[in-house]
Amino acid sequence: MKVTAVIVALLTLLQNFFTMIGFFPLKQTEIDYGGIPYEEPVIVEPMTIIKDGASEYRIVLSDSASVSERTAAEELQYYLREISGVTLPIVSDSTEPQGKEICLGQTSREGVFYTVDRSDLGDEGFILKVFDERLVIAGGALRGTLYGVYTFLEERLGVRWFTPDLTVIPEASEVIIDKQLEDKQVPVFEYRDDYWLSAYDGNWKPKQKLNSCVNGVIDEKFGGGISYAYFAHSMEWLVPAELYDEHPEYFSYRKDEGKRTLDQRCLTNPDVLAITIENARRVLQSNPNAKIISITQNDNQDYCQCANCQAMDNLYGGPSGTNIWFVNHVAEALEDEFPNVQFDTFAYQYTRSAPTGIVPRHNVIVRLCSIECCFAHPLEKCGAERGDNIIEKSMDQPSSFAKDIKNWSEISENLYVWDYTTNFREYLLPFPNFHVLSPNMQFFMNHNVKGVFEQGNHTGGKSGEFGELRAYIIAKLLWNPYADVEYHMMDFMRHYYGVEAAEYIKEYIDFITNKNTQLSHLFIFNRSDEMFHMTASERKMVEKLWENALNSDITEQQRENIERSYLSYRYYKATKLYDEFSLLSFTRMEENKKLHADMKRLGIKRLTEWHDLPDNPWFLLPPNEWQ
Repeated sequence: MKVTAVIVALLTLLQNFFTMIGFFPLKQTEIDYGGIPYEEPVIVEPMTIIKDGASEYRIVLSDSASVSERTAAEELQYYLREISGVTLPIVSDSTEPQGKEICLGQTSREGVFYTVDRSDLGDEGFILKVFDERLVIAGGALRGTLYGVYTFLEERLGVRWFTPDLTVIPEASEVIIDKQLEDKQVPVFEYRDDYWLSAYDGNWKPKQKLNSCVNGVIDEKFGGGISYAYFAHSMEWLVPAELYDEHPEYFSYRKDEGKRTLDQRCLTNPDVLAITIENARRVLQSNPNAKIISITQNDNQDYCQCANCQAMDNLYGGPSGTNIWFVNHVAEALEDEFPNVQFDTFAYQYTRSAPTGIVPRHNVIVRLCSIECCFAHPLEKCGAERGDNIIEKSMDQPSSFAKDIKNWSEISENLYVWDYTTNFREYLLPFPNFHVLSPNMQFFMNHNVKGVFEQGNHTGGKSGEFGELRAYIIAKLLWNPYADVEYHMMDFMRHYYGVEAAEYIKEYIDFITNKNTQLSHLFIFNRSDEMFHMTASERKMVEKLWENALNSDITEQQRENIERSYLSYRYYKATKLYDEFSLLSFTRMEENKKLHADMKRLGIKRLTEWHDLPDNPWFLLPPNEWQ
């Protein structure tokens, strides 16, 4: 069986090679970007809120409304005025009721004129419903009513918050909604974080219903958000390196080196546990708003191999078991003092597989990380992983990540996922993953995942590789894993790039997605030489798409947006030494200089997670070697 699989893999490699060099044509398949097809809301029975510069409606708010509900009233008033020019008054629910009202949150009208079933809305769910001529937007007081207002403005009135710098507000003399409006939305995930540059904006995040304060802090007027004390790889601070000289036994012993190292900590050492508990206590005392504290391994593979740690590893099925034992003790020791705090740890690299004979406590979060996985194909189906050899990557392997998430979901009450959506080694290389975002999010949902962190290019400046689009799509999926990705992509691109240009850019995305999906895998540390090859005719076709986009009827801002996204393809050619960047081209250095100048002009500040765009690189080198 194994021999047969290897033969099939070799034949697949051969076929892919001939396809890459153009001997076999690439299959032109239609890309399924996932989700349930979006249906534009239809007005069955019109109900007029505003007409010809006037309105009989007012916004009703309880005197005991939460801070975010007051913001919701102000936001609704503001956007209705921007749409129509009419300002609806905001009044207290102690005023005499009238028939035409927009009631936000829990008001005195509830129980008299209508009822709201709040049994499963939680802090963030909401309903939109018309009772007679009264529009009710009601949800959880923390953020639910606010999210309801933003959803009403977006899905019923056409307001869009595509990026922190691009808001679209339609103008209309009439605001008409459906009298039969009835919509209820409750988030699938309790924790939603979109770690792209757009999501650092604390005003944009709540409009996209993101609720993490790890990057952009969400103001209390928007209901705040979920904050961490520390966030990742926290053992570096909980048991600091300066203790090594006096207490090397606190640190990981490595058999391969025959000594203790600073890389990890010895989790079975009782002093390490005591120090961690005490330092975690101090961190939580100084961060009273923190909902979660990270008790997580450092970012390397060098876990402790001392006799005690190995014995516990053997007892619990590997280092993940020892890690859960350790974090459980920390969580138990601090639970009474911090009853509303959860203790977060990783299932990452050497701790990715679930343990046996031990389960995480009820106040422990396990964050399962997909760092090794392929992102050209759904996580549930593709077993290729970074580090596999070329034969293994060509074989049809079952997904070990799927096995891991299943096993963790069976033993963990609080399972989160840390997922990846960029190439950290080369930020500007094409990363065609839009088609897997939806199936992966549904995969998480189907395995009882409660929180999702989607890591992207977060290191400053602008993204030249569809980062703004990706941030927007991820936000939609974090709220609703069945969101229609292609609809939202086109909606975004028509405004961001221009209506006509969007069609050309979408064709480019379809092409590179097809190319990558059929011929290779996609990893977050891909090098340029690992990327798919384009034939000369394919490059000519792609170049024409970008040329057509730039020659479309566009604004100056849209032109800049197109040029910024075009950088990714130009970077790809430059690193692959294609066309004007060929070693045989006499203008190659000049083209590299132009590329560099355009990167700076268009706001690119980083080439990798670790390196800034240099000011004066040696232009004889391709850009992936500039740092």
